Amino acid sequence: MPASASPRASRLSRWPDGCDALVDLSILVLATWTVVYHAALLTGLDVIWAVVLELVVLAVVAAGWWRSAGLDRLDRPGLPRSGLDRPGQGVDRPGLSRGLVVGTSVAAAGAAVLFAVNGPWPVIVLLWLLAALGGAAWACLRLGGAPVEAALEDGEDPVGVLVCLGWATAAAALSVFTLRPNPDDLYYVNLSQWVADRGTFPLRDTIFSDEVYPMASWPPVASYDALAGTVARLVDAHAATVVYVGVPPVATFLSVLALWRLLRTWRVPLVPLALSVALAFLLLDAGPGYATPGNLFATRLWQGKVILLCLVVPALLVYAVRYVERPTRARAAWLFAGGTAAVGLSTSAMFLVPLVAVAGLAPLLLRAPVRAVAGCAAMAAYPVATGVLTVVVGGHSADDFDSRRLYRFEPMWFGHQIFLDGAIALVAVSAVLTGALLIPHRGARLTTALLALFTGITFVPGVTELAYDVLGLGPTLWRVSWLVTVAALVGVLAAAVASWRPLRALRFAAPVLLVVTLVLAGVPIWSEEAGVSLRRPPHWQRSSESVRAANLVTAQLEPGDLVLAPPELAITIDVMTTRFKTVAPRKYFMDYLSGDPSFHYAERSTAMDFVDPPPGSAPASREKVVRALETIDVEQVCVRADSGVPLGFLRAEGFEPSVRTYRFTCVGR
Repeated sequence: MPASASPRASRLSRWPDGCDALVDLSILVLATWTVVYHAALLTGLDVIWAVVLELVVLAVVAAGWWRSAGLDRLDRPGLPRSGLDRPGQGVDRPGLSRGLVVGTSVAAAGAAVLFAVNGPWPVIVLLWLLAALGGAAWACLRLGGAPVEAALEDGEDPVGVLVCLGWATAAAALSVFTLRPNPDDLYYVNLSQWVADRGTFPLRDTIFSDEVYPMASWPPVASYDALAGTVARLVDAHAATVVYVGVPPVATFLSVLALWRLLRTWRVPLVPLALSVALAFLLLDAGPGYATPGNLFATRLWQGKVILLCLVVPALLVYAVRYVERPTRARAAWLFAGGTAAVGLSTSAMFLVPLVAVAGLAPLLLRAPVRAVAGCAAMAAYPVATGVLTVVVGGHSADDFDSRRLYRFEPMWFGHQIFLDGAIALVAVSAVLTGALLIPHRGARLTTALLALFTGITFVPGVTELAYDVLGLGPTLWRVSWLVTVAALVGVLAAAVASWRPLRALRFAAPVLLVVTLVLAGVPIWSEEAGVSLRRPPHWQRSSESVRAANLVTAQLEPGDLVLAPPELAITIDVMTTRFKTVAPRKYFMDYLSGDPSFHYAERSTAMDFVDPPPGSAPASREKVVRALETIDVEQVCVRADSGVPLGFLRAEGFEPSVRTYRFTCVGR
């Protein structure tokens, strides 16, 4: 900091350390809670004792973190580094290097253009793999040479700090105004509410029963849902209030900080510009694809798997770079903490984190193979151990991969769900496949190329089917694309173009043109076209009509009563309380219990087809519906008010009008 700098600017220059510490603290909380939660499952600890244990473990770990924090100061510019950054490991072949740059650029451009125009998929995959391999080869050649560049000052510049905090605050504010119901919450928030209601961590089903049947998703590895329920119990609130009202602004704010940190760690020039373009991309990347990075940002940042994508993946990449630069035990501990935190957020961590570990520690392999393997093992240890345990105990998921949804195995389908087409795809694919050429940090170049390669492998036709047959992963392999941090690489592309010397006279023209392109071609993540509506906070991520109807229906029930309702209302009831049950909030969630006679699968299916008729199906006879309702002992029957489903014939069975709202009509015994 220059001597003439103002005291205020000097104070702001210290804020990056504080922001990084917030991200690290969130990783520590998630990691320690994951270990405590798994210990509680094994020992039967209830919520209160788990909280006590968490406070003790967190205090011990945080104290160790504080004592070792001084070592991180060695990363500051001008201070000595380890011998791992010394020259001599690279290969000086200018002709080969230029050829790889040209070849990678041409392949990347071809893949991006064909992606944009929906070109032939085999050609896209071939060009993608060639670009990723070319980038990896070039990054390997460039691993040696001059010592690793000192960190740029942009991230610590007061303007950069203010830009980051401004974006983080704005994105957090946006998250509390958006309403985007998601049916996956049926399992996640229902489990959280069980913890809030009962004060225990369930090992069996809580959706259809009070731990009578096996769980739909087994084993309950992710600890985040239990953490949300624990917080809800401690503050005497609905789990849905914690998840839907409390988590989104906090997780969104931290995610922006993590993205900013990643760009600084990569030593990207013009960090404020790179961060701004990256966030502009996220905010305009909704479109029709359910898996785009934008669709998984801010408007869904209450789900553990999305927090894994937006917060933990950037943190893992940062920890990997830091370990490659200086492979110490303290930094290996951060690798372990990041991998453990990821497991607590989503079972997808069991296959995603090992890939990050391999790619992230690869730059260290030639210079210090033992330390590289140790670092890789530290990051992947908990996810791999959890995966092995899941296989041993017969793990399964409630997800639906039957013959009706085979299209989800098709890489051309999910590839365009991730990257879309048109100008958005052109920008995103170009950024991903040229990232290895544009990131200033040499180690991060190789990591980025390898992660692009892993993503390209999932695009090869037949890979997802093979993975499903052998490992049971199936279409969830599309989440490998989370590891390439698309938005960050779009920011890298913008900063690289803006700092390119031949265009110095037009320094910011290209980034401005890029943002204009995103504005014209993109879809805002807060728009109705993205399936999002704006609501005044605070609100749950459920429709107001379903919440109102759920409150009216449950007010007339006794604990243990069963409600038959269409999915929208049924899911709202199931995330609101575990004192009452619904017949089948998502039909395919019943499939794993179809062989249990006590579950009455056929009768539940008949009842659900009555209130939520499949398109083109013939209605069941009234006699069959009545028998089904009697067999499973339904107390309340609700239908959509505009569905035309008749309820009058149920009067003879003792049902009377009970609840009527704008959207739902119910009868009860």
